[in-house]
Parts: sequence; C-alpha cells; structure tokens
Amino acid sequence: MLMLAACGSTKNSDGSWIENDITTSQLSSLQREYDAGHRAGLNDPIQVSREFISSLSGIEVDESGESVIEEQDGHKQLAVYPLTNGKSIELELAHPNDGEEGILYVKRYRIVTK
Repeated sequence: MLMLAACGSTKNSDGSWIENDITTSQLSSLQREYDAGHRAGLNDPIQVSREFISSLSGIEVDESGESVIEEQDGHKQLAVYPLTNGKSIELELAHPNDGEEGILYVKRYRIVTK
C-alpha cells in the first residue's frame, strides 16, 4: 500500500512553502489504484489532507479549531488546518500534472502563524 507521505522537512519556520517530493511514478501508481476501484478517498480533499498531516512528525491538528478547504485558480485547492501549537498548516492540493481530473495529492505545504 502506497501512502501520500510527506517527504519534506517541516523545519521551515518562516512560512515558506515546502514541496512534497512525491514522484510521478508514485502518483501514477496511486492513480491506477484509484481507477481500479481501490483507495476511493484519493479524490476527497479532506481525506488526502488528513492522511498527509498524519504522516508529518510532530504536527497535530487542533480538532476544536475550524478547518477550511477552498478552491483556487488552476484546479487547485487550499486546505488550512489549525494546529495545537497555535499555528496553522496550509496544504496545496492538486491533480497530477495540474489537470482537472484524477486523484488529489499534496503538492506543497507550509506552517504559518495565525
């Protein structure tokens, strides 16, 4: 089973974006699984976001806070979750090859001060 794991570091404390270094091959494999009827949640921005956040060491979502997922230009979505340390995590979700269809994945993310 392949996970949408975070491969980058979360050490950027300046709010700069951290690219997720998931490979084209990994994305193709995930898309094939989805197309075959497995991992149906790979097109759900909430599930993809939460799975990704869970893969980050030391990052914990504040469940009492409000999370938001909004549409962005270019067929991307921005997911924002409050963290228990008083900061927020922003995740840019996209379809492979920045298209309009298929699975979603976290293209990049950042930790920001509210």
